[in-house]
Amino acid sequence: MTWATRITILRLILVPVFVTLIITYDDTNKREEFWRWAALAVFVIAGLSDALDGYLARHWNQGSALGALLDPIADKLLLFSALVTLSLIPIGHLHPFPVWFPAIIISRDALLLGGYAVLRHFHVPVAIRPHWTGKWSTFFTLFAIGAVLLKVSDDLTLTLCALGAGTALICTIIYVRKGLQLLTHSGHTTPKTS
Repeated sequence: MTWATRITILRLILVPVFVTLIITYDDTNKREEFWRWAALAVFVIAGLSDALDGYLARHWNQGSALGALLDPIADKLLLFSALVTLSLIPIGHLHPFPVWFPAIIISRDALLLGGYAVLRHFHVPVAIRPHWTGKWSTFFTLFAIGAVLLKVSDDLTLTLCALGAGTALICTIIYVRKGLQLLTHSGHTTPKTS
């Protein structure tokens, strides 16, 4: 097993650790700040591990089929667990994420995964290339999570949520259009002749 894959597995293990730290922070009577800072540290370590395993895979020939499968799963699990947990549990005086924010981000990925499954079902070749809107959506989402964990103002957090959700919606429209074009060109959208 390569070191890049081991680091990805570590990131998977950090997901329940992050969630546990946030829940522990919420369960303490005085909301002990240690638990919030520990959750932030775990989130940052997980983010840095993503960059490190990607670097090892690309520049040190550490890429593997298992790593290529686990890496996006680890990324999405970390993102989704942070979104859901911080949507339910307020951090200090800050309100939890608005419900529409995780709903849009998670629905986008579920829709894209479903679309990919449809394309694979009809044996339509598809090259997965991230669109810049998806990258910006992830960027704004990660910063929104960081803003909550750092107890930045509600206004800034809400702005980051709006930017993340807006770029996610644009990304979704772009990918759905591309998927429909691929299905149309492959002849799977025309009526069957009897």
